[in-house]
Amino acid sequence: MHKQNHTMFRFLAFSFRAYPLYFVYLILSSVVLSCSGVFGAYTISLLISFLEKGEPKQAFLCGVVIAAVEGVLFLLNRFLTAKTRTAAERMEQEINRRLADKIMALPFSYLENAHYMELKNDAQMGVNNMGAVSMFLQGIMTIFSNVITLAALSAIIVSFHWSLILVLFTGVALTVLVTLLSTKTQVRFYRELLPINYKYGYYIQTLCSVANSKDFRLYGTYDVMSRKFKYFCDEMTHQFDGIMVKKGFFDAAVSFIRYAVMGVVYAIVGVTTITKHLKISQFSLTVSAALSFSSCVSGIIEASGNFIRSVEYVKPILELMDIPEEADEGSRQLDHIEEISFEHVSFTYPNTEKKVLDDVSFRIRRNEKISIVGLNGAGKTTIVKLLCRLYRPDSGSVRINGIDVFDYSYDSYMQAVSTVFQDYKLFHYSILENISPTIAEAEGLALTEAVGLQEKLAALPEGIRSCLGKEYAENGVELSGGQMQKIAIARAICKHADLLILDEPTSALDPIAEAEIYEHFNSLAHDRTALYISHRMSSSIFCDKILVLNGGKVEAFAPHAELMADKNSLYYQLFTTQAENYRSESEAQPT
Repeated sequence: MHKQNHTMFRFLAFSFRAYPLYFVYLILSSVVLSCSGVFGAYTISLLISFLEKGEPKQAFLCGVVIAAVEGVLFLLNRFLTAKTRTAAERMEQEINRRLADKIMALPFSYLENAHYMELKNDAQMGVNNMGAVSMFLQGIMTIFSNVITLAALSAIIVSFHWSLILVLFTGVALTVLVTLLSTKTQVRFYRELLPINYKYGYYIQTLCSVANSKDFRLYGTYDVMSRKFKYFCDEMTHQFDGIMVKKGFFDAAVSFIRYAVMGVVYAIVGVTTITKHLKISQFSLTVSAALSFSSCVSGIIEASGNFIRSVEYVKPILELMDIPEEADEGSRQLDHIEEISFEHVSFTYPNTEKKVLDDVSFRIRRNEKISIVGLNGAGKTTIVKLLCRLYRPDSGSVRINGIDVFDYSYDSYMQAVSTVFQDYKLFHYSILENISPTIAEAEGLALTEAVGLQEKLAALPEGIRSCLGKEYAENGVELSGGQMQKIAIARAICKHADLLILDEPTSALDPIAEAEIYEHFNSLAHDRTALYISHRMSSSIFCDKILVLNGGKVEAFAPHAELMADKNSLYYQLFTTQAENYRSESEAQPT
């Protein structure tokens, strides 16, 4: 209970900071509901009392006033319900935005960790699929308003006969017991459902992804994944079938208790009214109060059950928000890059044992163009991730201008680095906005011309302002993988960073187009330091030096000509083997 209270107060504070107006509508709605409950218990008996006194005119006027007040309360309730629903959606959007901000602020290593990714999915499931925010907050307010109503109704019921309260609270105790058992069962169901839902979500997103359609058609993986998806669908259906049967049993038990209690109440009130010759108005008032009491108790119990379940749903949200964020430890400002150095750097990815980098050391001067080559798994991309401060070395240090990269402020450091990763992302905005949302069209056109996209843009009806993809724009354009890569490269150039990094950015281009990209890129990056990673060794020719990685160690760091002089080196083998393949492909072309 202490943990639940702690969760409740923390989530209330978190939600209030997200969207305070929601609480205003929720409180007003609760007040109106309380007024309606108490007012409804009095109205019929008041009307009957006027008729018992033989005052039809007063009864008529009373009826008019009752109708007017009921109408106002009804309209207020509908208005506040609509406002509360809209505010709840706004709050969910704000909480989702805060979750997104939190994810962006976490250390990057967490985003490649299954535990944290599952926690993120659980938090988003609670907000978007289970309605946890509304369930949690409305549950509290429903309990609050019904408790106020119960206090007023109890005074009416006790004034009639003390035994009624005893009967009603006996029913309450039995109902609470059944509801707690039901809630415990549903909470256990939710916990068991989470891992199944996580896998279900993966398969539905994968199967519905347009990007996967070609592979599905070519390799028959759709049928395999579809069977897996059906398995998890059946598993979820089986789980829901079981919980719905149990829930139906508990609901039936609650209904039985309620009707049994109301039967006893009717018997007590009826017998007392007849034996003591009480007025019909008093009978009506007591019965109405008892009915309203029963409804309020049912509302409290239902809201309590929803609240207990919602506590489980919101826990992942709070747990995610409690994760320490990436510390901006540095205070130095990075204005320019004169030198980059790795000094005895070793690195192992979290939850693995093999060293990806082992005592790596090298030094890069300003304006140098460096190619990083090696076999798969040699550590090329890891060097980029360390340079981008996505990970920390296990030992040694990465330095800029002789200073550890983590001694610089995060913002100033990120401004100095621009990277195109292997798995770069473009978005469903215009081509110009993907390059940069702040540059002028003329600058955007110059950049696309530099990367060889001018002919393609000239053929598009809206040119550089064409939207990428057709998912959100009917007139959107579908570009080839190579053309999308060129946009990503233009975006990297546009940043005006001192350090430019291309990590396999031209894998969808043919060797000639790739060579053209590097030639243009070198001219655009003439006053900046640039690092290239490519499986195509031809890119190395344009570079000042080549860093050769082999098994996580530096095998060589020298210009192309010097490396080619050693015919036993890994670089010579890679370069000559690939060159021979290109010659073979050229000779095989029909004339």
